[in-house]
Amino acid sequence: MKKEYQTFIDNPVEGEETELNIKELSPGPHKYDSRMVKAIVYSSPDKLPDGDTLWVRSRNGFLHPSPWVMKITEELGPFIPQPPYSDLG
Repeated sequence: MKKEYQTFIDNPVEGEETELNIKELSPGPHKYDSRMVKAIVYSSPDKLPDGDTLWVRSRNGFLHPSPWVMKITEELGPFIPQPPYSDLG
């Protein structure tokens, strides 16, 4: 069964493996769970018929008018470790 996800990204690149932070939107116990994955995305469901639905939003929240599709290639975990934020130069 196809799943449905959401991501916030400004310029998705079609056909290339991309790191995404996705949020699951499918009904069930994992709805709204977020995780980091590597995935291949396409703007048209015709290009990846067995792919999951991906709703793409820009980083400031604007929803792309039609859903994309994606195929997860690797699970990266719940988050990617980053150095702590610092505004000191």
